[in-house]
Amino acid sequence: MYASLGWSAMELLWTALRRPVLEGARFDPISRALWNHALGQGRGVVVAASHTGNWDLAACAVAQEVELLVVTKHLRVGWLDRFWQTSRARMGVTLADADGAMARGRAVLRRGGVVAMMIDQVPLSAHHAAPVVFLGASAATDRAPAALAASGRAPLVVVAARRGPDGRQVLHVLDVVHPPPYPSRTWIVQATGSATAALDLFVRAYPSQWLWLHRRWKPMLAATSPCTTTPSSSPAAPSPAG
Repeated sequence: MYASLGWSAMELLWTALRRPVLEGARFDPISRALWNHALGQGRGVVVAASHTGNWDLAACAVAQEVELLVVTKHLRVGWLDRFWQTSRARMGVTLADADGAMARGRAVLRRGGVVAMMIDQVPLSAHHAAPVVFLGASAATDRAPAALAASGRAPLVVVAARRGPDGRQVLHVLDVVHPPPYPSRTWIVQATGSATAALDLFVRAYPSQWLWLHRRWKPMLAATSPCTTTPSSSPAAPSPAG
């Protein structure tokens, strides 16, 4: 994991120097077909994103093809945060913090764009969290990606990245969850569970490609009735052989 993180830091520096990002990241063929089909529905796409592979490089590559809004937290170190945010913005990634993100996200979806929101970190507010089993333990998981997909009737696409043998980033579509005509709060929780289950399988297959430094299981929310979605329910996740 630390080796992958080091490579990602170097790639971010190269990206800041206007390195052609499309040379460093690509969808695998099956995922490309799933991605194009989701975009082709004309409702935009909500990406359930994660800290896998070089997620910044992956975002920059996607932003070369379609309007991309990334809902993100700021780093605590001011100068590093400015460098990080500026580098991504230069490559066409539009950034937003949590305040007003849902309204901005709906506007992007109406234009057929993509909104990326993380599902592998603890939400800022327990009000937006659902207890979901991840890697064998209950973790507070942000419902916002599923809620935005429900609001915009847009596909919820679970995407993860990993470093391939040639050093390039391979983007995988792990699952595509389609909201029903009238999605309920129950659907939002279930979709959150399905997205997390797909990521669970990916992390088990490629543990070095997930950033393990987050306090993923800190006790924000009492996990008395976690979502029972299990990793085996997500057949789109790649096998360890990848």
